[in-house]
Amino acid sequence: MSTALVLLDIQRGILASDAIKFENPETPSALLAAAGAMLKAARAAGILVVHVGVARPPRRGAFDESRTAMAKKSGKVPRDMLALAAGSPEVEFLLDVAAEEERIYKVGVSAFEGTRLDQVLRNGGIHEVVVGGAFTHMVVESTVRQGFDLGYRMVVAQDACCAPMPPPHNNSLATGIPNFAVVTDSAVVVERLGQGAAVVA
Repeated sequence: MSTALVLLDIQRGILASDAIKFENPETPSALLAAAGAMLKAARAAGILVVHVGVARPPRRGAFDESRTAMAKKSGKVPRDMLALAAGSPEVEFLLDVAAEEERIYKVGVSAFEGTRLDQVLRNGGIHEVVVGGAFTHMVVESTVRQGFDLGYRMVVAQDACCAPMPPPHNNSLATGIPNFAVVTDSAVVVERLGQGAAVVA
């Protein structure tokens, strides 16, 4: 099967941090349940699984200054960029990573930018990439846009994605993401993987 599951920023510093407040406190738990079900199905199907996290340098720099300025201008969280340095509790994945599964760390938003994700997928003969993670309107949308341009068939499990507030999550799924990816639910992904089939027929 030429499908891979790529889980984006499902880590403590994003989904379980005091610095990021969710309008609905149950949102992270719902994402973890949906993403966990897909992860279990992916393992049973024997497909490639990639866990992507954000690990910014421990020393603040120009990237942090510009991103923090934009965050403040938008009036949205985070007000200040989290360090998310390698080795810190924030970089801890909230779903366990099996020994044979890939770990990839990024500095920016898209999982493809400045990482080896494209090489890992091409080496695995992957054509279809199923994604879930946080945040929908940022990392998920940026990743599917770039993945689309790289020639992958991108699939987004909408219930395995989230944002701190519903409007950006819903807007991204309704307007931006469908231009670059097929939007479905984790239950469909689980069912299709269980059948040994691609998620999108």
